[in-house]
Amino acid sequence: MKLHIFNPGHDIALAANDEKMTAPHAVRQMQMDLGFIPALWADNSDYILVDDTNNTIPNNGYKRYLHNHKYINWNDLQNINKEKLEVSPWGWDKTIRYKLSVASEGMLDSCMPDTIQLDKIREISGRNWASQNLLSKLLDCDSTCIGKSTALDDYEKLMDVLDKSDNGLAYQYVLKAPWSSSGRGLRYVDLQNEGINEHLQGWIKNVIRKQGQVMIEPYYNKIRDFGMEFTAHKNGEIEYLGLSVFSTSNGAYMGNILAPEDEKEELLSRYINPEILVEIRKTIALIMNGKLKGIYSGPFGIDMMIVNGGKIHPCVELNLRRTMGHVALDLTRKMTEKNVMRMEFNAGHYSLKIKK
Repeated sequence: MKLHIFNPGHDIALAANDEKMTAPHAVRQMQMDLGFIPALWADNSDYILVDDTNNTIPNNGYKRYLHNHKYINWNDLQNINKEKLEVSPWGWDKTIRYKLSVASEGMLDSCMPDTIQLDKIREISGRNWASQNLLSKLLDCDSTCIGKSTALDDYEKLMDVLDKSDNGLAYQYVLKAPWSSSGRGLRYVDLQNEGINEHLQGWIKNVIRKQGQVMIEPYYNKIRDFGMEFTAHKNGEIEYLGLSVFSTSNGAYMGNILAPEDEKEELLSRYINPEILVEIRKTIALIMNGKLKGIYSGPFGIDMMIVNGGKIHPCVELNLRRTMGHVALDLTRKMTEKNVMRMEFNAGHYSLKIKK
């Protein structure tokens, strides 16, 4: 039996690395509005923790895909039966562990990762870990695989690395905070025009001060976002689940295609040789096999992109948590026709909608 929690502030919590972190209002609103979504993959006997048990059934066509779960609120945690209970949040961080511990008066502590495990989860979730342990090895999968990511811990060192040559694109570089939520921790650099202005300089120095380093990557002419979804089993083995073909706007998630694997592969094959995807996912499973044992078990995903010229960036980032790609895979299994899942924000509220 599992206790599921949708905590969309996970990435922000990793960046803050503070158990008492308070998420921005928009993130808290998303958690309130979309707290029901674990019902799309949870078993019938599972619990789903929501902020308001009276606000659990969405009016957007999802009802037929939801099971009859037991929704509980934070006050109910003191009375939950923890025997054989597995706590399964969207992602593990110090903040969610602290909130669950306080609300349950310590009853759930033995069901959650300890401090050492949380520190390791945060480390592996960082962009520098993915750069060193995944990207560098995935580049050997095929000559069409590209990507470069460098961690720098000093502003002057960063300025020395930047090349002002014109690459024919709108930007030359993307600067990234090692830990950040989608779209929030990115800055695009155009050295041909504005360059590093005072505001950007302040952002770079602040990221280095708070997180110890900043990531610098070339700016690529992206054609298509996609990803691969996996799950890590408790014995350390890695299982491939499927492709995620999604869209973003300024780095923020917008939606996923809900379609069988062969249709998603056919879509990507318009730009690349799909056989390379098989090699990439096999290599990921090989690299990650055993690395998460005793640290993390559960879903994770790796974002990728197709770049102009038939190139593949095989590891834009590693998400050591459940992703919207996993949600899309769960929904696709319950459907008989192709659809699109979109995240929308209207009148101060978030919704997840299925469209033709």
